[in-house]
Amino acid sequence: MVCIVASFQTQKQGIVDPMLSIWGQQMFVNEDTDQIAKTFCFSNRGHGLFLNTPSEVQRFSVSTEFCQSLPEMMGELFQPHEMPEPPKQSFFIGLFGGGSRSIDREELFGESTSGKAPKLVAKLVPGPSAQLDALGNRASTAASEISRAHQLAVERGEKLSNLEDRTARMMNEAEQFSSNARELMMKNKDKRWYQL
Repeated sequence: MVCIVASFQTQKQGIVDPMLSIWGQQMFVNEDTDQIAKTFCFSNRGHGLFLNTPSEVQRFSVSTEFCQSLPEMMGELFQPHEMPEPPKQSFFIGLFGGGSRSIDREELFGESTSGKAPKLVAKLVPGPSAQLDALGNRASTAASEISRAHQLAVERGEKLSNLEDRTARMMNEAEQFSSNARELMMKNKDKRWYQL
């Protein structure tokens, strides 16, 4: 257990290492003790930190377990990435001799290339049937979207017609209420308040 006391010294309990005591005293003799005392803190894993200067944090450890796991906690400056594949050689460059490339004996005469087609052989391009299938799929997708939009438009039209009917009914009821209120007012026009 490590703690800091009012004299800016560290008190260690249950630690057999004598160098830790010397190191802790030396650390506080050479630094600004007021700033260190205000910013000094320990964590539950046997390490601590304090502000050495207003812009510098000093970190220390009193646990060998923490010191052993410290390299795993350190960040890396660069993140390793795999190199991308080199660009493939163009068919025309290979056909018209756009440059020389090194070929080893295994590639020319070995069994590794038997049964494989050379790199510069043309590949089978799907014909019009594949394009027609893709076009048919896109057309069916577009047709389903159009029918869905039409259905939504029909539903919206029905809702608008229902709203128009309700608005007309409310207008008729408002006119009837107004005429009833006018009749009541005309009926009670000449009466006094105590006669009502």
